[in-house]
Amino acid sequence: MHLAAFASCFVAAAALAGAAGAAPPQLPGEWRHIAEAQERLAVADHAAVEDLLARIPPGSEAARDAGILRGQLDAALAPRLELETRALADTQPLDRWSQSAGLSFWPNASLQLRLRALGLWYPSAPGATAETRGRATPAHAVGGLVGLLFRPARADLDVSATGLGRVWADGSAQASGSGEIEGRWLSPLRLRASARRDELLDTHAAIREHAFVAAAGGALAVADWSGWSGELRGEGRWYSDGNDGVLACGWAVAPVLRGALGLKAGWGAAWADTSRSRWSLATRTYAPYFTPLGLRRHGPIVVAALSLGKLRFDASGDVAVQASELDPTALAWGVASRVDSAHVDLRAGASLDLGGARVGATYHHNQNLHYHVHDAAIRLELPL
Repeated sequence: MHLAAFASCFVAAAALAGAAGAAPPQLPGEWRHIAEAQERLAVADHAAVEDLLARIPPGSEAARDAGILRGQLDAALAPRLELETRALADTQPLDRWSQSAGLSFWPNASLQLRLRALGLWYPSAPGATAETRGRATPAHAVGGLVGLLFRPARADLDVSATGLGRVWADGSAQASGSGEIEGRWLSPLRLRASARRDELLDTHAAIREHAFVAAAGGALAVADWSGWSGELRGEGRWYSDGNDGVLACGWAVAPVLRGALGLKAGWGAAWADTSRSRWSLATRTYAPYFTPLGLRRHGPIVVAALSLGKLRFDASGDVAVQASELDPTALAWGVASRVDSAHVDLRAGASLDLGGARVGATYHHNQNLHYHVHDAAIRLELPL
């Protein structure tokens, strides 16, 4: 708020208080609880909302509004069944189908739990060959995920964690997981710290070798500050074969259109590097995983959203106008030579609210100098 506006508000409040210097009038206690509960519900602070509504006596004037808020809180805390089917096509080449079915619920207002059954299927997984030393790529896996979100009342803090296990067709069992802390104490700033261990699932060689990556990083983000959003993020990565890498990126977007049709535009930049290349001269592909080599890029970002009642469309695009990286083929021969690179990232989605149930579809296309990826998914959420 500008100083002049603050001063005018102060003068008006002083005039209402009168010459005796009395404090400005305040809402009665129950209505203060209602107002604060509305604010906390808007940021999904369910534990704080529950505490505030418990302070309102059933026979008070605010009881009716408290009942409305209670209904909204109960809907937010209701268990939900979540179903998803996803298909991915990658020119490396790799095709993958995945399915998940799970349940999310709140044992109490500050803790959410998620349970999911998972399935993966690689329809074009190659069999054992001399090149793969007599080892076939496992064609499918099944597993499960357990996740939690802890959001204490009025703390402006989220603590989340996941644990995931898979059993593959070759009999091996693999575990992965993640943890993240997000603080919102300096609104609109958000501070994030995270760590994760992921299986690498995007090449047949990675699946066959059961390669994984451990990563840790942090971010400083701005979430919808008068329509502006942005993020600065850094991450270190450590691979199961002893390799390591680093990523740094940043982006910002500003509002261009507001209303039912929203449009934001901005700019993004990224830099990524890996200690040792995993480029294969024989196949001219990265195996068992992609290793960015001195990659740097920047370019425009566009984000759009269209709301038509219960139907919503979202789209975003990120295209590099300048990008370069070390040539992996030249580097394999001991020569450090930069080449022009490419980057295109396009996302689109649609969702329909069916009165508690929600159905949605998403599409993601990512393209760089070495491969193209198409990823599509259909989701269904049902309240229980």
